[in-house]
Amino acid sequence: MHVIDRYELTIPGHMRLVDARSALNDLERFVERSEGQLDRDLLGEKLELLVEALNDAADDTRPIDGHDAFMRQACEWNYIALSHREHEVLQELRSCSAEGQEDIFRMISDTLDRKPTRVPL
Repeated sequence: MHVIDRYELTIPGHMRLVDARSALNDLERFVERSEGQLDRDLLGEKLELLVEALNDAADDTRPIDGHDAFMRQACEWNYIALSHREHEVLQELRSCSAEGQEDIFRMISDTLDRKPTRVPL
């Protein structure tokens, strides 16, 4: 079972989130400026803008698991996407001890030294 650890937000959804932040700032200034009793109708209007923007942003959000996000980003950067096994190996490498990481880096360096490099034309 995949764990949802990331969410994607569309650009319009992001803009609505920015609108929500602006509405929240406006509401905060309104409350700070008011002395005594708040005008319920005006407060309701300001809250309505905030709630509407937050609901729109939430509607444009979709959960994705980390592997899907990783694969999508790799494709966007024109890298070859990793298989599940390769992804697991990378996770194991990230969680190993400092000495293990040094050994891995040394092996990678040795491999890169032996690997022929492509000469630009």
